[in-house]
Amino acid sequence: METTMEQLYAQFVDCHSDKLIQRVTAVMPIADSLRALKIIQEETYSQIFVAPTRMDKMRQLHDALSTNEQKCAFYNLLKLNEPFLFEDLKRKVPQEIEQGMAGSSAQTSSKVLETESHPQNAETVQTEAIQQRTEDQQITRWNRDRSCTRHSTKIEKLLKEPDRKKVRNLYFYKDEKYMIGFGGSGTQVYIGVCEDGTEVAIKIIPKNPKNKKDFENELIHLQDSKLESPYIVRYVTCAEDKDFYYLANQLCEYDLVDYMEYLRQPEQKDRKETTLRRIVKEMLLGLQVLHHAGVVHRDIKPSNVLIDKEERARLADFGISRKLEDGKTRVYTDRAGTQGWEATEILEQFEQGNTELKAHYNQSSDIQVAGMLTYYILSDGKHPFGDGIRREVNISEGKYSLGDIQDIATKDLIKWMINKDKDERPTINKVLNHPYFWDDKRIREVLHNLGNKEEVQDYENYKNNEKLNDTVKKYTEGKTFSDWKTKVPKTWTKIGKKLPNDLLGLLRHLRNALGHQEKEFYKEKMIDEFPDFLISLHRLAMDMGWEY
Repeated sequence: METTMEQLYAQFVDCHSDKLIQRVTAVMPIADSLRALKIIQEETYSQIFVAPTRMDKMRQLHDALSTNEQKCAFYNLLKLNEPFLFEDLKRKVPQEIEQGMAGSSAQTSSKVLETESHPQNAETVQTEAIQQRTEDQQITRWNRDRSCTRHSTKIEKLLKEPDRKKVRNLYFYKDEKYMIGFGGSGTQVYIGVCEDGTEVAIKIIPKNPKNKKDFENELIHLQDSKLESPYIVRYVTCAEDKDFYYLANQLCEYDLVDYMEYLRQPEQKDRKETTLRRIVKEMLLGLQVLHHAGVVHRDIKPSNVLIDKEERARLADFGISRKLEDGKTRVYTDRAGTQGWEATEILEQFEQGNTELKAHYNQSSDIQVAGMLTYYILSDGKHPFGDGIRREVNISEGKYSLGDIQDIATKDLIKWMINKDKDERPTINKVLNHPYFWDDKRIREVLHNLGNKEEVQDYENYKNNEKLNDTVKKYTEGKTFSDWKTKVPKTWTKIGKKLPNDLLGLLRHLRNALGHQEKEFYKEKMIDEFPDFLISLHRLAMDMGWEY
């Protein structure tokens, strides 16, 4: 029996079920049209609408597609609403389905399949369904679901603009009062609203070959389920017309530059320091998500860190990000990034007469620039390599200043990250395991776990272990805790006479104090007595290969 197009389209949907659940973002516009066509019932539509996340909504919708007719209708609406995803999936269908879709001329009985010979029918039905909603209904829906606070007034005005533009399910108005950002190659970012009331930032990208490549690249990353994270800007939908690509992402309250200006207000003084420390960690957690997915960001800078309604930092702008091939640690591609926010090795490649305008990028390059950004955040807007024309020279030569940071652990972390030698920089996991991020609970864990190591407990004989002896000496000499027994306050009690007067001895004493004199440990603020103890302990553990 010959396979009909309806059956082939249903097979397409079945074949890509997991990918559809992960990557379809225009769930509600598709559901709206299916409801208007009476392909799904009101009860099903309600379940989709109230589902908490985009993937949950798509899972509900997919589960409702039980017949070939329903799947065929979904197929056609997917092609209209998600053209880039549709084309990507179409390239990956099994050969027998692809051949059938290309060669079959069978007739189908589905009322939606009539759109194959009249391709505008489905779009017309969808448009009519959308037009059934009045402006007041749209405003009501936005008021119910609104998430943005800083831009609320502008959104309300936008929804009342008589000449606002609509491209597919996106509403916006290209006027300076609604513009919230801009980028290279003529890209501009405007406040917008989806047909279902979702607030978005719409990146409007002029069509040209380079922008097409960047747009499709960013779309691939944003739709990757591995990058779904509270620390990555959330993708909503996309569209295009004859002149522009439209990329709609979650609308955030600030970019990092504006947010830091907000924190400089007198009423924010009491929380400014702790907030900036939190922003650093969240920015790095976003980078961890990227690196674990094998992605190199390549354009880390203040304007590419966004702050959402919960004041959480989210990494954004993946147009020039690149995915590492399996087994590869670097990618060779066109030069990217922003002047003054590029890694040493990138600048060096062009200083050495590279005429191809291409460079090797790896995740270590991201780490160095993230270190620059960490200093920028914690120093309230300074750059470790200076300003002006000297900045790039200083990056190339490894000349930096951390003069606006006093905390020893903070300086140690940033110095490690911005090291001129890319092979000496930490991975993102090592960055986030640095003592800078340790709270009281983590400090307790470290002291217990390292203090209980067999080599540490056998402190009377550790000098027979040449590697341990040399490493302890390396991280003791010149430190505040060198000869620590003569420096501790008289209020410290029960110091073992046989404990060595070095890093290992202090570790064992603090471990014992936590176990037997916990009140004294906190009352005396023992950790604060030697501010370089934790970073020295951390380096000792890494050199010795100790897990903790």
